[in-house]
Amino acid sequence: MATQPPDPSPIPPHHFATRWLGRALLQTPELVVLLPCMVWIKVTGWSPVALTFGALSGLWFLARYLLLWRAWQHFQNGHYHKVTALASTAHRMYPYSAEVYWLLGINALQRNRIKLAVEYLQQACRLDQDNPKFYAALAAAHVLAEETDAALRCARYARYLQQSMSEATMTLSNCAKEDRQIENYLRAALPYARRPSDRAVIYCALVDHLLKTGRRTEAVSYLAQAIRLAPACPPATRSSLHYQLGTLLWQCGETEMANEQFRTSLKVDPHGLYAAKAWRAATLGLADQAATPDCGQPQARGEVIEFAPEQEKVSNSA
Repeated sequence: MATQPPDPSPIPPHHFATRWLGRALLQTPELVVLLPCMVWIKVTGWSPVALTFGALSGLWFLARYLLLWRAWQHFQNGHYHKVTALASTAHRMYPYSAEVYWLLGINALQRNRIKLAVEYLQQACRLDQDNPKFYAALAAAHVLAEETDAALRCARYARYLQQSMSEATMTLSNCAKEDRQIENYLRAALPYARRPSDRAVIYCALVDHLLKTGRRTEAVSYLAQAIRLAPACPPATRSSLHYQLGTLLWQCGETEMANEQFRTSLKVDPHGLYAAKAWRAATLGLADQAATPDCGQPQARGEVIEFAPEQEKVSNSA
């Protein structure tokens, strides 16, 4: 399913990204100073000037990546304002870093700034056309922006770059219209989802689809697995995950368990994308939320979900 990049309009120095050497220099611009310094030292045997410039270049490289690493840690813990501050500093140090644009993009998504996220992620894709995670993130942003065609192009290109990119497969399922196609995409993504957060998100999507198609018993079994995985997910994922779990539990008639998930979502990330929705759902009930299930959906009651320390138990009461 090879496609062209969704937005081929170049930005400086986009043309460097079409060659392997250009991509290497875009990712590590310090090589422009480090390599000549190493050659100079090799030829002359000793050069204080070359040694000084080489050391400064290496320290600059370490500082940039330490900023990115620290920003990623804050993102995982839901500290989005700190992410913006650190990533912006890294951007000032080097304005052509695809990783910085990607981090700013996914951070903007968590802060519900969809248009800004799309712009950041487009920049990341222009600077590094071979990274599937950039295109997968851009596809997800296009979905939230209700730009289905662009989302499909990005998701297909991400899968072209890496067939096992489960995030891109999830986007394809979100854009699919036929029930069979949606389920096939979701089940195809499961074997490649190795992180607990990825598996939990796919389980939730699969539960939602199964409930809509009337397969309640199978849906509840997947829902139990998603709930079991939730505590192992980072806060940035847990907030939306707990909100989704609350919505799905409410559809299953488990109101108390649903409210507990909404409260947990708000506690984990009180400033995130789902904070306001979780607060309203926990305080006012889900009836007034956009997540209210379709009136035509079966509303069976009385199914109890219990958990043992090491395994899930799904029991059906009469």
